[in-house]
Amino acid sequence: DLGSVKYQAWLERPLVLVADESTQTIVQTCLFERRNFYDENATALYFSNIGGASLAMYLDFGLRHDAIDHHLLDMLCSNVSVCLDNVVLTSRMHNLAFFDPLTGLANRLQLLQTLHDTLHSPKKDDSALALIDIDHFAETNDALGHQFGDFLLCSVGKRLRSHFGDNCQIARIGNDIFAILGHEDLVSPNLILSLFQQAFIADHQNVQLSATLGLIKFSDYEHSSSEALKDANIALKRAKLHNRSAYCYFTRDMGVEIRERVRMMHALRAAFEGERLFVVYQPQIDMRSGKTVGAEALLRWRTEEGNFVPPDQFIPIAEYSGLIVNIGEWVLRSACFELMQLREAGYLEFQIAVNVSQAQFSHPQFMHSLERALKDSRIPPHCLELEITESMAMTDPEMLISMLQKIKGMGVRISIDDFGTGFSSLSQLQKLNVDKLKIDRAFVSEISSVDSEASIARMIVQLSQSLNLAVIAEGVETKEQAEALLTFGCQFAQGFLYAKPKTKTELRAWLKG
Repeated sequence: DLGSVKYQAWLERPLVLVADESTQTIVQTCLFERRNFYDENATALYFSNIGGASLAMYLDFGLRHDAIDHHLLDMLCSNVSVCLDNVVLTSRMHNLAFFDPLTGLANRLQLLQTLHDTLHSPKKDDSALALIDIDHFAETNDALGHQFGDFLLCSVGKRLRSHFGDNCQIARIGNDIFAILGHEDLVSPNLILSLFQQAFIADHQNVQLSATLGLIKFSDYEHSSSEALKDANIALKRAKLHNRSAYCYFTRDMGVEIRERVRMMHALRAAFEGERLFVVYQPQIDMRSGKTVGAEALLRWRTEEGNFVPPDQFIPIAEYSGLIVNIGEWVLRSACFELMQLREAGYLEFQIAVNVSQAQFSHPQFMHSLERALKDSRIPPHCLELEITESMAMTDPEMLISMLQKIKGMGVRISIDDFGTGFSSLSQLQKLNVDKLKIDRAFVSEISSVDSEASIARMIVQLSQSLNLAVIAEGVETKEQAEALLTFGCQFAQGFLYAKPKTKTELRAWLKG
């Protein structure tokens, strides 16, 4: 019976708890020789590999028994060692599974479990979740090093825990994203943001940080914990989109919008892979002679049910998801090969214009894909026209100027689409070295009803003439608009007055007719 036995325990480097020299000798011998030690008046039992260390138990009485008893004690100590090590291992596994090893805070899995419990308890009605994204942390990490970034994250975690730890669940759920779950009065955006007004200490340096928050209240929330975390992240992205160092609460409309966007994104990807996207061509007309001089390539999407999805709905989704890069390259190649076939049919002066998005234009492989399309289709580069938006010229003018110089060097023509809507400066326009301006349909549609708007179209035509640029109007639907544009000096147009967008088969038949 060891219930009343006094004992002392030491690790590999024993901490001497008693002054008795003989006791120290017995324990040290046990640890050094890694075995049970039996003496006439004392015993030391050895337990190995407990969390990577060794432990000795000192008994203040002797256990001088026969070899069988010693063997049984050895087996007992071995089994106890395994059990204790399993306890340590289980504890470590639990910590790794539910806690962030850097900050010691709860991790994503632990937060989800606590969130699940909250959503299924009376606390749900007055609880809220906040996601905290440290602004520009990646830049700080890259500039000052990952070790410094780790110090900074620990400092942020420490401050959050000191203010909320006793009353809220604090977690680190991403590289630089923290979460706070608790009563909605405590999970206050103003309170959280106020914690970032004072500098953080990292590696003995003061660092000023700011944060952006996405929050969600659960009073009438009906989804699961994983959905709640996603919705809080939606609010966070919305806050970052509008203004950093601010916050945004999740709303139902926001959730419907983002889920519809995701649904359409997956449907668009499937449509592209399933070849349900196709290109149509809207003829461009010389209004003076009535001759067709070219066409604009336009992307269309027909669903499996035979319905058409408007381009203004799916093009932004393609740009948002990055699909526009692959789709845009496919449209460019399709247009080039259609132009090749039209030239073989005898339309040697025909030109095709292709819209290029900013994401596609700035992609590292764009120039290569353009060169390959021209080489594979064997069309004269001057018969291809790339349309860029005016807003692209405002975003990164230096990059655009460099790219346009390379494209112009290849012989490809450039036009600015929707001109007059982006408010670019004339100095930028002169630097771009483009070939054509396209008058936005908004200015064309107002020609017949508002004289003041008609003057904008006239001014664009006059501007193009002063800069020695060609000009074309889009969205021309009435003879009155066409006649006014001719009066202004605009020679080229496209719109329903002349022709609707046509498939390549329809286009060839229309050209022959």
